[in-house]
Amino acid sequence: MKKTQKSAQSETMAVDLRKRAEEIARETADFSPEDIDGQSPAEIRQTLHKLRVHQIELDMQNDELRAAQAELDAARARYFDLYDLAPVGYVTVSEKGMILEANLTASTLLGVSRLKLVSQFLTHFILKEDQEIYYLHRKKLFDSGKSQMCELRMVNKNGEQFWANLTTTVARDEGRAMVCRIIISDITEQRQAEKKLRNSEEKFRMLAESSSFAIMMHQGDHWIYANRAAEEISGYMEAELCGMHFWDIVHPDYRDMVKQSGYNRQQGKELPRAYEFKIITKSGVEKWVSLTGNPIQYDDKPTALISVTDTSEHKITEDALKESEQRYRELSIIDDLTQLYNSRHFYTQIEREIERSNRYGQPLTLLLLDIDKFKDFNDTYGHVQGDYVLSRLGDVIKRSLRETDSAYRYGGEEFTIILPMTMCEEGIVTAKRIQKELKKENFSMVLGQEVYVTVSIGLAQYKPAEDVKAFVHRVDQFMYKVKKNGRGKICSDDGDMQ
Repeated sequence: MKKTQKSAQSETMAVDLRKRAEEIARETADFSPEDIDGQSPAEIRQTLHKLRVHQIELDMQNDELRAAQAELDAARARYFDLYDLAPVGYVTVSEKGMILEANLTASTLLGVSRLKLVSQFLTHFILKEDQEIYYLHRKKLFDSGKSQMCELRMVNKNGEQFWANLTTTVARDEGRAMVCRIIISDITEQRQAEKKLRNSEEKFRMLAESSSFAIMMHQGDHWIYANRAAEEISGYMEAELCGMHFWDIVHPDYRDMVKQSGYNRQQGKELPRAYEFKIITKSGVEKWVSLTGNPIQYDDKPTALISVTDTSEHKITEDALKESEQRYRELSIIDDLTQLYNSRHFYTQIEREIERSNRYGQPLTLLLLDIDKFKDFNDTYGHVQGDYVLSRLGDVIKRSLRETDSAYRYGGEEFTIILPMTMCEEGIVTAKRIQKELKKENFSMVLGQEVYVTVSIGLAQYKPAEDVKAFVHRVDQFMYKVKKNGRGKICSDDGDMQ
């Protein structure tokens, strides 16, 4: 039977390998078999000893190689455990948002095999309503070059939603291309637990806030919670009280007694259910209060749940109620989106300023701003981005004004600004400052793209005895004059645009 060509090649390779091995042996061996002839027994024993030592060295090297291989195998297993079986998903995404690599956990989270996951865009697995969060997250990441984190809702292949925490860093791959390394953590259970805790806390707050008694929580030696009634009694807001020592609001004459009572309670000693002492409010007013405390556990720490009743004169209670009403009134005159005052408060305030101007003969200037082509912007980029523009413009206006000035969202994309004790020329300076600050704001959602907006501004100085509606209408006409003649400029009393 003839040998196959492959078999013949194998025999040839084996013969060549044998020859090479014999050549190496002849070059590296300390002796050849012929060298034994004529050697004494002692020399032969010495030679055999060398061979034995050499054999042991070879065995030790083999053991080290096997140990190294075992360590390499263990490292590979650890890599598999640490990367593929990690409790979080790891994905590498290209600069354009395409998935380049993913571990098994990411594949499981998204319900797609790793092979099919690669080359898909990560946005395919982000809930449509939350994609704006992801775009802003990526923009901030590439703008700053620093690690960024966000929380949003993702959707797997089966359409099931889950909350995810994305921690993203920018890096370069072996080809020096820019990529994003993203850690995806499923925080659905955490979110649900937070919601449950939030609901529980909201129930407590609802009950506490609706209580006519002051309810406070004390932990260690400082307050950690105070309801509205407690704020009214002490004069401090909850944020101010939290972190303050228990005795910071206690009248000096009663601090030793309060400290001793707290110490006795910690020691488990019996105390009267309620006891009275004086406090000093934030404004310096002294009040008598009656305090009742009960021990509870909060955040796994011993905590005192305290009820405080104001036993002072009825007038102090009325003053506290007025403070509460004032806080409510302030909340009712703020525009939620821009955090500026709303139009209802504008008319209240402009009438006050006009009355003050007529009484004292002080100048008063009014500005009216309108965002140019705002409807086109909304049609192009969406109302979410449009709301973002309104919010950012509110920030620009606020940082461009003096403490005595006030700004209002007049309606839609229109804003008004009242400048007390201000001449028209000074108002133009303020208007230019707003336009200059607005030029710094890029409203693009795409990296590397620039999108800016401009505002048309009309302004005028109040004329003595001028009617409110006439004054506002006059400023409004100046603003529309700008809108009709190029936009993005300023028109004032003299009719010139700049």
